Amino acid sequence: GEMDLALGFSAPEEIRHPELDEIAWLEDDYVVISNAQRAQLTLEDYLAARHLVVTPWNEKQGVLDTQLEQMGYTRQIALKTPSMLGAPFIVAESDLLMALPRFAAKKLLPATDIRIFELPFNVPSFEVKIYSHQRSGKRGATDWLKTVLQALARNL
Repeated sequence: GEMDLALGFSAPEEIRHPELDEIAWLEDDYVVISNAQRAQLTLEDYLAARHLVVTPWNEKQGVLDTQLEQMGYTRQIALKTPSMLGAPFIVAESDLLMALPRFAAKKLLPATDIRIFELPFNVPSFEVKIYSHQRSGKRGATDWLKTVLQALARNL
């Protein structure tokens, strides 16, 4: 079927898709979530830990691995899951770390026993974008959803 609307993370070098309308939704940065027992997160802690990665974001999670590589490090990815929803619960019950956008981490905090840490190395912030198909027949619904998402971004 036709894709009407998608959310994507833009990397600076990303190719533009001329057939898609894109709206910059919000700018965000990555944070790290861990089980609530962890007291601190230094770069050493981060590199010593094992990591959970959500696979639909792999191409963007690659930003973290690219940055670490430039610094001469690699991280141990212990588990990949396609589901963003289950991931925080796995983190809460294990010693795994997971990097995710700050706005997502804040939304998850009340629902799971996790702790949020700043990423212990610098990664450029990114834009979350809304893409919609210019040829989309469901223009009205798509426009409505874009309005809702933009309003949501202002309240994060």
